[in-house]
Amino acid sequence: MKINEELRKEIPPLTKREFEGLEASIVAEGCREAIIVWKGHEETIVDGHNRFKICSENNLPFKKIEKEFADMNDVKLWMIDNQQGRRNLTDGWKFELAQTKKAILLEKGKQSQGIRTDLISTIDKKLPEHNTQKVMASDLGWSTGKVAMADKVWNKADVEIKQDIKDGKKSINEVYKEITKEEKIAARNEKIAQQTLAIEQENIAQPDGNYDVIVVDPPWKVDFNYSPDHYMGRTANPYPEMTIEQIKAIKLPSKPDCVLWLWTTHSQIWEAIHILQEWGFTYKAIMVWDKEEMGIGSWLRKQCEFCLLGIKGKPVWTTKNTRDIIKEQRTIHSAKPEGFFELVNRICVGKKLDYFARKKREGWEVFGDEV
Repeated sequence: MKINEELRKEIPPLTKREFEGLEASIVAEGCREAIIVWKGHEETIVDGHNRFKICSENNLPFKKIEKEFADMNDVKLWMIDNQQGRRNLTDGWKFELAQTKKAILLEKGKQSQGIRTDLISTIDKKLPEHNTQKVMASDLGWSTGKVAMADKVWNKADVEIKQDIKDGKKSINEVYKEITKEEKIAARNEKIAQQTLAIEQENIAQPDGNYDVIVVDPPWKVDFNYSPDHYMGRTANPYPEMTIEQIKAIKLPSKPDCVLWLWTTHSQIWEAIHILQEWGFTYKAIMVWDKEEMGIGSWLRKQCEFCLLGIKGKPVWTTKNTRDIIKEQRTIHSAKPEGFFELVNRICVGKKLDYFARKKREGWEVFGDEV
């Protein structure tokens, strides 16, 4: 009898415990199941490699059954179906066997076409596309979604990770999540890198002249990293950030008499006051934006954002009864409430500039790469 290494590798190996259990059973009760060999091919073992090894090493008798196959691919297909039907395989091995089976069937299909491939290709366009994921899902007893996840894992993961899945150390779902997370992080970093390059290469028109009223919403550097699977990490800025020193270095085009509105976050509020002073403004008050729904936070869940009010010289101020709070639901990431700009229009007069603007606004000049 002959062992073919190519065929033997198609069989998911027994664990040490499984092999010891099989050996104890055969030694105690004999080899009750016959060994299947490929008829006419030097009695190449098709099924029973472990039983043959145990019987040979312990000088135990065994039965054999000869089975006919058309070729090596037919042998592999039989072995795959036989393994899937008789063993409690891990999902990794089930998918690996299904992949091997799919590749063999596709190859057999190409061979059966022969010289007719040119004719078949002309009518293929009229036929519905064969849904291999659906076929594999039916064969494995899985959902098509699980097959799609396994496909991605088998295309992206390295050999060691796939072996861990086959060994049951990792699940397909677990590795899929890791791959998807890495892809999201890579895509986000690439987007930010492209934005940064565009900002560096473009000659963004500077504001024209000086202004009576300036609103600044800097791209503050947040104190946590982006993570697509964590509620705080998901809110990391999806754009290039600036350090405190870079923000301080901004030369605001302000008139000698000017009102400044500087947006900030919980973590940067003390730095914001220093920046305001660095720009030559005197701090006067804080406007609170109540977003009307709970946000992120480790100690307290943050629902508010802040806008510091500072002045330079003696700007015109038309109000004595404006409260220091705005209540308005937040919209997209980092966008400021429309009610804020309506308030500024109502109480501040003169030439207005929205610095780091997200969109164009009637009655305002805007500056920033987004506009």
